[in-house]
This record gives sequence, structure tokens and C-alpha cells, in this order.
Amino acid sequence: MKHIIFVLIAAVLITAMAACSAGGPEDGENMTELLEEPKQTAAEEKEGEQQLEPPQPDPQGALEEIYAQLDRSSGLVDATDEEMSDVMGFDLDTIEEYYVRYMETDFGASDVYIIKPVDGQEETVRQDLKDWQEARTRAFMDYDIYNSTSISANAVIFQRGEYLVMLMLEDNDAARSIIDAHIPEALDLDD
Repeated sequence: MKHIIFVLIAAVLITAMAACSAGGPEDGENMTELLEEPKQTAAEEKEGEQQLEPPQPDPQGALEEIYAQLDRSSGLVDATDEEMSDVMGFDLDTIEEYYVRYMETDFGASDVYIIKPVDGQEETVRQDLKDWQEARTRAFMDYDIYNSTSISANAVIFQRGEYLVMLMLEDNDAARSIIDAHIPEALDLDD
């Protein structure tokens, strides 16, 4: 068995050496030029990587992944403009875009709010999120289904990239990891 392995290795080495000598420098090329070529290719690859666009935020993808992991889907609602303004109290003139999915009150609290404020309106939108969190908490005090009073009271509000996010879920940490994966931090390119 050892003899067969030795013969195979020798055959591979002989074939490799023959290929190297057959593919040697031609037309005045020297070995130095051939050896430098991979370095140039690597530099070109690095330059190409620098020209790549930074990852784009995918708030809808984050929303879908978060809700794919939830056990409950009954009562889920994607907020409309009318619900955002008339029910939740958001001023739509302060919002550039939003991705909001929540549970109807009868089904408990499993809410995600991903909102991109208009420039200069971050504090207004943040306050609207806090006001809505308080309203949801009050609503569940009289009808605490699926531990929703605690879930809504412990909602987290944070900024990720250009988006303000409020998570009102049983496991906010797992959802935040998903948000972090789908919405990159904004880069300050002025530095």
C-alpha cells in the first residue's frame, strides 16, 4: 500500500514539474514579472473592494425575519398611514419611511416599529414612539393577555443607522440582533 501511495505522489510531482517547465516565461518575460503579477492582482482586488457600496439597510427584511421567529401570527397587522396618524398619533410629515407591524390588542403585544425620520425630526419621532409605548402599556393594564403589560412597559427604543426602532417583544435582545444584521450603522465619512 505504501508503495502505491509513493508511486502516485511521484507521478503527481513529475506531472507538476513538467507543467511548470512547459508554462515557463515566453516572449521575453522573466520570472520576476511573473512573480509580481499576483501582487498586482491582489492590489487590484483590494481596490475593487474599496469601491464596493456599503451594505444597504433592509428594514423590511428585519421585520420579516423577526416575525418568522415568533410563535404567534394571529392578529398581526402592518400599520397603514391612517393607523400611524389617527390611532398611534405619529405626525407623518416627520417620517420619511416606516416599517411597523404590531399585534391587535386582543392578541397581546408583539410590536416592531422601524421608522426613518425626516432629517431634523428624530426627537419628535422618538417622543411619538415613547407616547405610543405608554398608550400601549395603559391599554394592556386592563386586559393583560400574554404578559403584554410587562412586554409593552419594557419596550426598548434605540437608533440604528438612520432609523429609530422600538421593540415591544418578549425577547427584545434576539430581535435587536436581527435589526443589527439588517440595518448597518451609519458611517460618518467626513472624518
